[in-house]
Amino acid sequence: MNKGKIKIVIAMLIWGSVGVFARFSGLSGLGVAFARVSLGSIFLLIILGAKRRIREALDCIARNPLPYIGIGSALALNWIFFFTGLEYTTIANVVLVYYTSPIIATLLSWKFLKEKVKKSRMFAISLAFLGLGIIISGQEISINNRDFIGIMFALIAAFFYALIPNLGRFLKKVKGEILTFLQLLVASFLMLPIISVVDVGKPVWWSIGVLVTVHTVLALFLYMDGLKEVSVSEAALLSYLDPISAVIYGIIIFGEVPSIYTIIGGGLILIATALDALKKG
Repeated sequence: MNKGKIKIVIAMLIWGSVGVFARFSGLSGLGVAFARVSLGSIFLLIILGAKRRIREALDCIARNPLPYIGIGSALALNWIFFFTGLEYTTIANVVLVYYTSPIIATLLSWKFLKEKVKKSRMFAISLAFLGLGIIISGQEISINNRDFIGIMFALIAAFFYALIPNLGRFLKKVKGEILTFLQLLVASFLMLPIISVVDVGKPVWWSIGVLVTVHTVLALFLYMDGLKEVSVSEAALLSYLDPISAVIYGIIIFGEVPSIYTIIGGGLILIATALDALKKG
């Protein structure tokens, strides 16, 4: 295994544990999301400041603010619903349902960007939604059922995550670190009024520190650096270590053994997204 693959594998194993550290953080889903976007934006602000590129970033958003507001909003809502889902149901349920996002992104690009979807990819889309239906069928469909609510939050998070690459198509010329900074900055300002009036819990700073430095910064660096030596299709397949490791972490640390519905449905979702990624590659 070359160094690029090793870096991506490590990044995926780190990202798989994000739900664990979110639960250890002492914060609500909203609180975890705000901690990641606000502290992440501060970290990138320092980096851009050192490179004397803050003015360049501010000029980008000043010239055309709407796309940045859109993509920042999608990022904020994505993380709010994802981390809130973890408060209601198992890590396996949240992560596996969340993995429908690449399929939803394909549907959105077909509907709104008029991209063609081949029949072979329609099979993957159908398979993913079959898997989603199986996971949901294992729950009582009721607003009083915490597992059902958690699954719905994960699905909403997947939708907002799917918006990000589609909105990003309008910002192709913007450099990666600047786009990431502006996404986090916009998301921070959007959440700030809510955070100021809502109790989000008492922070456990060591866990939040790990989420920001390891999960947000280190893992992203390893992943982006690994991509330089690995093909897109290889990276896409290695990315499945993220949900698989997340399920394993949930079993080992919290004793959350997935139901047969979650195993079968989640398996179909992962197969579907793998097929979709291979078609793109």
